[in-house]
Amino acid sequence: MVPEPPDEPDGPESQPPKTITDRLSGLERGDTVRVNNHERTYEVVDTDTYSVVAEDGAGYRVTFSQNLQTGGWTVSEEVLRVETG
Repeated sequence: MVPEPPDEPDGPESQPPKTITDRLSGLERGDTVRVNNHERTYEVVDTDTYSVVAEDGAGYRVTFSQNLQTGGWTVSEEVLRVETG
């Protein structure tokens, strides 16, 4: 079996940190986001320079935040893959 390229939405591999930062930084209110190949999709409700606040269909809110020392992003786990819509 040939692995999918890292930028394919359902690929098993993590994306480069710059891709993750570009995708999360480019989100605006009303955009949708899914991380780490989880089924749950969130709608963006607020953004600022180093964070994105999003909510799922049931009203559960999460904050994706950027670690200023490492440049990585977290939400209850390290963000390794981001799909936007």
